[in-house]
Amino acid sequence: MRQLSLFLILLVMLGGCGTSSPALQSPVEGLEFPEPKSFATPEVERFSYNGIEFFLLRDQELPLITVNTLINGGSWLEPGEKTGLASVTGTVLRSGGSHQYPEEDLNELLEFRAASMETSFGLTNGSARMDVLKEDFDEMLPVFTDLLKNPLFPQERIDLAKTQRRTAISRRNEEASSVAGREFRKLIYGPESVYARIVEYATLDNITREDIIAFHGEILKGSNMLVGVIGDFDPETIRTRLEEAYGVFEPGEPVEMDMPEVDYEFEPGFYFAHKGDMNQSQIRMGHIGGYRDNPDYAALQLMNQILSGGFSGRLLQEVRTEQGLAYSVYGSFSSNVRYPGMFFTGLSTAAENTYDAYHATMHQIRRLQDERVTQQELDETRERMFNRIIFRYDSYARILAEQISNYNLGLPEDAFEQYIEQVRQVTVDDIYRVANEYLQPDNMKVLIVGNRGLIEDQLERIGAFEEIDISIPRPGAERAAVEGDAEAGREWLHRVADAIIEDGTEIGTLVLKGTQYVQTPQGEMSLQVASRITFPDAMTMEISTPMGSQVIEVADGTGVVRMGGQEQPLPSAFVESIMDEIKKDPVYLAMMADELQASLIGSDDNSVMIHISGEFDVTMRVSTDNMLPVEISYSQFDANQGRDVDMTVFLDEWTWSNGVRIAYDQKRYSDGEMASRTQVREHHVE
Repeated sequence: MRQLSLFLILLVMLGGCGTSSPALQSPVEGLEFPEPKSFATPEVERFSYNGIEFFLLRDQELPLITVNTLINGGSWLEPGEKTGLASVTGTVLRSGGSHQYPEEDLNELLEFRAASMETSFGLTNGSARMDVLKEDFDEMLPVFTDLLKNPLFPQERIDLAKTQRRTAISRRNEEASSVAGREFRKLIYGPESVYARIVEYATLDNITREDIIAFHGEILKGSNMLVGVIGDFDPETIRTRLEEAYGVFEPGEPVEMDMPEVDYEFEPGFYFAHKGDMNQSQIRMGHIGGYRDNPDYAALQLMNQILSGGFSGRLLQEVRTEQGLAYSVYGSFSSNVRYPGMFFTGLSTAAENTYDAYHATMHQIRRLQDERVTQQELDETRERMFNRIIFRYDSYARILAEQISNYNLGLPEDAFEQYIEQVRQVTVDDIYRVANEYLQPDNMKVLIVGNRGLIEDQLERIGAFEEIDISIPRPGAERAAVEGDAEAGREWLHRVADAIIEDGTEIGTLVLKGTQYVQTPQGEMSLQVASRITFPDAMTMEISTPMGSQVIEVADGTGVVRMGGQEQPLPSAFVESIMDEIKKDPVYLAMMADELQASLIGSDDNSVMIHISGEFDVTMRVSTDNMLPVEISYSQFDANQGRDVDMTVFLDEWTWSNGVRIAYDQKRYSDGEMASRTQVREHHVE
């Protein structure tokens, strides 16, 4: 393999760009710069064994060795109804340990040896990495390959990995930029495409331990692996050690990386996603990109740098700096090897600037097609591009990673050097040509994520939008058929309503004050709470704790929490939980008695059981002495667990005030365990 000095790399990159580089000129008369230190591109040794390709790069700077195993195959192979299978497999492959080294034994061994092992799976491939001291390499390498070959996949670790992902699902709408990126990808590739589909509660529920074992068996075989080793190893023994350790894998048949084609049509589309807790707008606009083997790849990358190349790109200079229309603005024309990339621009802007920011960004895209860039702009962009690219070879690890990647993707070993030469040859006419050939501003998908109430008039100026639903689907809960006496149930529900709300009482807002005792991992915590509930969809709660006070406000499907002068939006899952609680409150059930369906389903000497159905199901046990509920039970979705939990609320000490009765003692249980207790001190109606 040829050797290149840093000086020669700089010469190749910067020479012939049309302008002299300021970095090579002395700004002070008489100041002399030392010659750059020589950096020789190191030799990478390669060999094959057992169907596995090995890449070795010796680096004696530190007494460490890193082993990286690239595994072809990822989430694109999993069935759509089991989306998340590859990710869960990658997590539990490491966290669950192996048959010979179960989780606790493995963790103890790694801690004792100051070593680490990590595994994961992405869209196209998996990764398994071990970092270890040189002196422990011979001992730990077989442990590493045993973990990959014979994972234990304990059910409790699978359950934990799924719970972690359920928590992530429940929070996925918190960041507007993440919402915009996720939904825009669906618009380009299709919501069911392997390149855009996302994990849902239901798909996680479909994943079994047997699925994980089968996926692991399909992927983890010799012909599907590439192994890179970098560090201070013994060149005389390293090959033997690797062959012994990786010999546990059967060669098998490699996974055919024939990834699905993208069914894409160039046609305009305008889309909007409402996120009511925003005072900004997130905008994405673009269309499908291309493939890495496109002869115009270098010209497209230079064009993209001119448009959105960081602080010097037109988008940031014009849209943000000159016009002040965006907090951030960026873009990309990506070209992948195995499936097409995307062209897009993205920006974050104040809600009131939504239309102007969109229009200004569109203008910069069209400008590339309407007028040629100047030679000076092209040369300066190319020079900045080269100045960044040089850091691509700033470490041995990057050199090794690029060689493995090039080999795996079928690119030539010197793909990077070829790309540099192609960039050097790009002309002003090339930029003008590819902008007109590949960019289609009239056929772009445009997505805006924002607050409808703040930008509705601006949306109308842009065009007719299709609204995207970003609500998080809950797994379908089966409702068991309930048989009972409907006529008697209605009668009992109205008796309850009369016992809770005095005839003629109008409830605008219900105000409650009291103490809530909450069970936490650290023990019971008492909170002073003052609530204002406007049924059925608004609530303000002031909470005083030993750590300070906070205010929670929920209205119109969104919520915020204020504390210490700061305001943060509430996660949508938390807001939905509050709304569910409000609609199952005894006062609200009494208010809605005429509209709800109820059936008498049982009775004893002291109480009757009625089942209330509609938007939700509630079972209420009512005292025959005073017609007041003593117990309410229902299922409620727990976002963190990704499932319905059984809730039971015991009600006592009913007290009149302002024509409304409230249970002053409320004990709440979740799946049979005490969750909280509320003791009301006073209440009134406004």
